[in-house]
Amino acid sequence: MTADSERRARGTARLAELADEPGGEEFLANLGDLGDLTVEFVFGDVHAREGLPVRERELVIVAVLSALGGLEPQVRAHIRTARAIGIPDSELEETIIQITPYAGFPRAINAMKVLREEQRA
Repeated sequence: MTADSERRARGTARLAELADEPGGEEFLANLGDLGDLTVEFVFGDVHAREGLPVRERELVIVAVLSALGGLEPQVRAHIRTARAIGIPDSELEETIIQITPYAGFPRAINAMKVLREEQRA
């Protein structure tokens, strides 16, 4: 196996482990080379690293995306992933609360709105 095919295999395995949303493969395929980079680098190299359990990794990702602001579609995708792998809503809510003093109320409120929408869905 080449290095790139190993990265792709790791990335594909990690996506499957995360119970990625239906249609995720089609979404990535429509991105062309950017989709390949997402699978290979984001999931094959970074997300598949050892040292941080998957559940904590997803909480970190939700926190960072929420704090950056303007990334509600990505926040939603990772909230769905977090819930799919068994992270309780109470931990997602607390993660969002913890970003408030650092990222500000507007960004935390936007993230909390996404969580509430997902709870109602």
